[in-house]
Amino acid sequence: MRLKKWATGGVGFIKQLTTYLTRRPTKTPPVKQANLTSFYIGTWTFYDEQQKRHHTFQVSSHLTIKIDGKPLAGKIIKLTAKQLLFLDQYGYELLITADEQQPATIFDEADQRTYPIAHLKKDVTKGI
Repeated sequence: MRLKKWATGGVGFIKQLTTYLTRRPTKTPPVKQANLTSFYIGTWTFYDEQQKRHHTFQVSSHLTIKIDGKPLAGKIIKLTAKQLLFLDQYGYELLITADEQQPATIFDEADQRTYPIAHLKKDVTKGI
């Protein structure tokens, strides 16, 4: 009696295991952090319509950020192929979104505005 239950249960288990293994999605390899970092490195420019002024935005290889040459205190809290999210010392977020080729916009939570950004140059130094 016990042997029959064990054999029946074993067959069911093997069927479930086979189904699980054949239907399990394959994992895509993660993008390396170094590649993501280099994607955002550079100097960018954007125009503020309200202030009628051009600004520069720099991202270093250490992911430090400067706006108009002034360091911005804070830290990166998210880094993906589509977004770089920076949290400043006051708790406001700067969100850089990217298309397939390069960063394309920056959203400033403090001003509640999104700016298109244009690439000026790649910074090849270790810091800005």
